[in-house]
Amino acid sequence: MYDLSGKVAIVTGCGRPGGIGGGIALRLAKEGADVALVDICRPYEPDAEYHRGTWEGLLERKREIEALGVRCLPVKCDVTNEKDVDEMVEAVVREFAHIDILCNNVGIGPPKSGGPLLEVDAFYWDEGMAVNVKGAHLCSRAVAKRMIEQGTGGKIINTSSQAGQRPFPYLGVYCSAKAALINYTKVLALELAPYKINVNAVCPGTIETETLKEAFTRMAEQYLGITYEQLIQAMPPIPLGRLQTPEDVANLVIWLASAESDYVTGEAILTTGGQTMA
Repeated sequence: MYDLSGKVAIVTGCGRPGGIGGGIALRLAKEGADVALVDICRPYEPDAEYHRGTWEGLLERKREIEALGVRCLPVKCDVTNEKDVDEMVEAVVREFAHIDILCNNVGIGPPKSGGPLLEVDAFYWDEGMAVNVKGAHLCSRAVAKRMIEQGTGGKIINTSSQAGQRPFPYLGVYCSAKAALINYTKVLALELAPYKINVNAVCPGTIETETLKEAFTRMAEQYLGITYEQLIQAMPPIPLGRLQTPEDVANLVIWLASAESDYVTGEAILTTGGQTMA
């Protein structure tokens, strides 16, 4: 449907099976783009519960993508580390010569940053802001400079959340970070518009991934005394009648990455199955 042949995309947060990042990367590849897969590939310290993407996960995505006949480069990178990000972008340029699309997908939420705001430890506040906002800034800054040098425009797509547009109790850090990411998206869109670089955000709803299930299960049991299933039932209903999938998010991202959205910038687009109307 969308021809991205010859385009090069970077997608952060691709190392967990069944995640949004992997779904985005695979869809970009299906449309013909070469893809750089980025993840930290280690647990967050000091809490070993914060396992995120793995190197093995990146390699699995690489095999799937290369089977489609496009090129793929896995890169270990901590998006909150300026040196890591700059080296990642340099590696992508060495491999592919240019960058056309950046998907700032990596993010972090509960369990540790969940709960009443008055009880959130400063470490987890800082971590949530660093991964969800600072990481997007460092990657956007490094990639946008390359895009400006190339002189051919580009697309930057940030994964925010419906939580960035509506408050949820016990998700204060996540809501705050995702709201900040939305306004960051709008400011960056204004500043990069003269260079024909479009900057937008996608705002998923309640999505069916292991990451969300693990986080919501812990939060439901620890703070509410209920099960994951009971928490999902208590949330605003989804008019379309099902939880979201990574593929649903990828369908919106692919449009924003294509020429079909060239007149769209500075938007934070909800993709929630109508849940935000409830």
